[in-house]
Amino acid sequence: MAIIFAIPVYLYAFLNEGFILYFITSLFAMLGFYTFFHFKHSFFQTGFFLGIFLFYWIGLSFRYYNLSWMIPFVILFIGIGYGLIFFVLNKIFNLFKFSIYLWILFTAFGFDYIKPFTFDWLKPEIFLVNSYFGITKIAFLLFLFGIYFLKNKKLFAITLLILSMFLRIYQTPHIKMPNLKIFLATTYIPQNKKWQRNFIPIEIQNNFNIIQKAINRHYDVVVLPESVFPLFLNLYPTLMTKLIKLSSKITIVTGALHYKNKKYFNSTYIFENKKVTILDKHILVPFGEYIPLPFFQKEINKIFFEGASDYQTSSHFGIFSIKNYNFINAICYEVTIEKLYKLKPKYIIALTNDAWFKPSIEPVIQKLLIRLYAYKYKKIVFHSLNEYKSYIIKW
Repeated sequence: MAIIFAIPVYLYAFLNEGFILYFITSLFAMLGFYTFFHFKHSFFQTGFFLGIFLFYWIGLSFRYYNLSWMIPFVILFIGIGYGLIFFVLNKIFNLFKFSIYLWILFTAFGFDYIKPFTFDWLKPEIFLVNSYFGITKIAFLLFLFGIYFLKNKKLFAITLLILSMFLRIYQTPHIKMPNLKIFLATTYIPQNKKWQRNFIPIEIQNNFNIIQKAINRHYDVVVLPESVFPLFLNLYPTLMTKLIKLSSKITIVTGALHYKNKKYFNSTYIFENKKVTILDKHILVPFGEYIPLPFFQKEINKIFFEGASDYQTSSHFGIFSIKNYNFINAICYEVTIEKLYKLKPKYIIALTNDAWFKPSIEPVIQKLLIRLYAYKYKKIVFHSLNEYKSYIIKW
């Protein structure tokens, strides 16, 4: 069953958005949820394999801490974790007479509250993002009830499915693009080279080549990925001066580290008209940038991460302006956080380094979540990435 849900997600890595992808996704989404609701199956097994198929890549980042031996254990832990979630939920729902209706309601609304270690990427709506069915809560609920009633009340079920498809069209946002020519840089820097001392000058020169290329092509803004300058940029006055000087020709949005008050931040630097704005990351990656446990953080960092300290955070999401257009700042994991999309600006600039998880489907799931939230909250997302092609999400 988990395979049925996973197939269109994996296909998205190879197929462009269009009729073929939408048809396949719609078909497998219907088949997957119909099987889930009507066929007897082990809920533990379903959750176990769904967790592994979608999130096996989490363990891949351990390669860069000399902890490759942990990868199979992390994958197994993920599978068992999601298996137990599905198993426990089913046991609870079976205490009630109409357990299937509880599953439908929970599938539509409940997974928003399932956040193991603050990680909430299991959103059932992503299986419909590249389909003909609606992905807002009401449209998704109509779809789920439609699938359930297909077995015994076909006419009623088809009516619900048509309503879900109608809402997909009716609720599709139409947002005007900003009157800015934005160059989204894509870089291809392997993670095992990114922080090597002798490779950093090559990366820096590549960044300036990208900026100059955007200037030569008369772009208004150039956006570079997360930590594309692999150093505490504010501690390098020569680099800062050079970027400030170039900002008289083009607005530069770039990722780099930030050192302030003896604390480390993952940040976005905005250079515009010879002025600098630094926005620190607000939401960190669990177990990647901080230890999401109330105890033993220092001990875990010492044992597994060579004593590295957790990154610090800003108290809020950052918002900045470029020529009177307001943008929400998002660094990597933040662009998949739903509450970020509830902020007022219509535009988001996101910076990501996906080299940690290459090769995997992590960028695909990230993109599905971005498309889901951009649709739901009527946003346009400009996303610059390392090791995955940059893109604009616009419905």
